[in-house]
Amino acid sequence: MYFFLLTYSILGAGIKFIDAAYDEKTFSKKLALLLAPFLGGLWAYTMFINPFSATILLSILLGVILKGKIDNIAHFSGVIIIIPVILILGIELLIVPLLFLAAAALLDELGNDYVGDSYDKVSRNPVSRFFVYFFDHRWLLKITVLFLSVIGMIPLQFFFAMIFFDYSYLTIRYISEVRQGKRPGFDRFEYKVKSILAQKKIVKD
Repeated sequence: MYFFLLTYSILGAGIKFIDAAYDEKTFSKKLALLLAPFLGGLWAYTMFINPFSATILLSILLGVILKGKIDNIAHFSGVIIIIPVILILGIELLIVPLLFLAAAALLDELGNDYVGDSYDKVSRNPVSRFFVYFFDHRWLLKITVLFLSVIGMIPLQFFFAMIFFDYSYLTIRYISEVRQGKRPGFDRFEYKVKSILAQKKIVKD
């Protein structure tokens, strides 16, 4: 279990690192290009050793390919490592779960593109905010994995692996947004904490 939690975390963070390097230019493109073959190899290995993992990771790959998100040389260099593993070495897949998961992954990508980065811009309407949060964090695929786990088609550990995957991705996105000035950095957070503590001290005095 711990292996998949670790590898899914690395894969999620690595994908966003490459995205941010090329799209937002908040990280080094050279480092992203060096990282891509490693991520491709890790992705392929994590598929090769376990049919459940292979099914989930292939569904993610199909979702981003069908949505046209393999859009830079780093992502492409990672994919050309993964595909030979699928075609030449062969992997064991669960066909019915793959159909559900690939559809969920594609819908997640479509929904994510639709909501964009509008979570902080939507009204206070809880339904609207939930809809944006749901697709901004790509919850449809995770819920599908959880459903397949409940009915006994996929081990529950892969639901937690997907949580690690997506929130590692979101952590790197947050760091990228801090570098763009879209989010408060640690220095601003530290300033707020000091201000609150100072106010409490004044009240006590």
